[in-house]
Parts: sequence; structure tokens; C-alpha cells
Amino acid sequence: MIPIKLTLRNFMPYRDNVPPLDFTGIHTASICGDNGNGKSALIDAITWALWGRARGKSDDDLIHQGQTEMAVEFDFAVGQQPYRIIRKHALPKRRRASGQSSLDLQITSDGSFKPISGDRISETQRKIVDILHMDYDTFINSAYLRQGHADQFTVADPAKRKQVLGNILGLSLYDDLEKSAKELAGKRATDKTMAESAIRDIDEQLTGKPAY
Repeated sequence: MIPIKLTLRNFMPYRDNVPPLDFTGIHTASICGDNGNGKSALIDAITWALWGRARGKSDDDLIHQGQTEMAVEFDFAVGQQPYRIIRKHALPKRRRASGQSSLDLQITSDGSFKPISGDRISETQRKIVDILHMDYDTFINSAYLRQGHADQFTVADPAKRKQVLGNILGLSLYDDLEKSAKELAGKRATDKTMAESAIRDIDEQLTGKPAY
């Protein structure tokens, strides 16, 4: 996944007057600044756009103080194919109600972006994970070392480490192949049983047939 452009509105410390962050032509970057200046928030914006998660905070807590809604637009490329994600969230209008969220996934075709979102946010999220071949947990355990969590992978339980490594190495392909093989073997066994039953029925019919 190659970042192309990040646009923020009312996300954490950033208000609605932030110019887009253009990554075009940047191969290595160092983001410097004092604590609390919003360096990590830029990564949070990317992870929230891609997976709807950012350092364990709820969507409501990510909205800039005093504002009622936020949005992150993130352009990126996988291989040579550019994509755009637009994720938004608004505070609930009534107490004890849920906020309103939206997620749009677009792909470039003939020089313009066209929507490829699912009917529901969960469907669109699955499409994003399929495109990236990576979920949030895999990302923070492999490509991104959060402050104070550099040992997150090493302290994870064996099952979690196995899952992360499997996602990184694409081992889920072999799980899919194993599942397909078992399903095919089961179908073949069923066909064999049905064929043997049919043969027995024919044998019984032939046994009872009078001789001429």
C-alpha cells in the first residue's frame, strides 16, 4: 500500500483548515515536532480511514473538541491501482444515541474515481481488507510501531502471533485450499456412496428378475 494523499477535517487536533498532505514523490519522510503537535494523529487518521480504528479510541473521541463531525479522505495505491477512501462520523444528536458513520470506497477508472462500496459499511470494510491483504492488527504488528507498543507482537499469545504472521505471509491461501480440498473430498465421498447404493439397488433388482 502506497499513500498518495491525506485530507483531514475536524480529526483529533486538526480542524477544517488543514491543507491536504501530498505524499507524491516522497519515498522516506520524517515527521518532527513536540509532543502533542499531532504527529501520531496523522497515522491515526490513516488507520481510521482504512480500518475505522485509531489507538483504541472511540469514533466520538476522535472528533475535534467543540465540533460535531469529522471526515478523513485517504488516497492510496496497491500495485499500480489507485483507490480512495472517505470515512465520516458525526456525533449523536440525542443523548445515549449512536453516532452516524459512513464509509465510501472508490477506484480510479478512465481518469476518475468511481464508487465500489458495498451495501453496508461492513461489506465495504471487507473489500478494503481484501484490497490491502492486511487488517488493522496485522498493520500495527508489522508495519507500524506505536509509541509504547514496540513489543506488541512479541508479547502477544502464540495464536495471535500465528495469525499475524499468516496474514503477512499470505498463508490464508493454504487454509482456503485445504477447505476447498475437504469440500471436494466430501462431495466425492457422497457421490461414491450414492453410486454404490444405486449399484446395490440394481443388483437386487437383477437378483429378483425371473430367468427366461
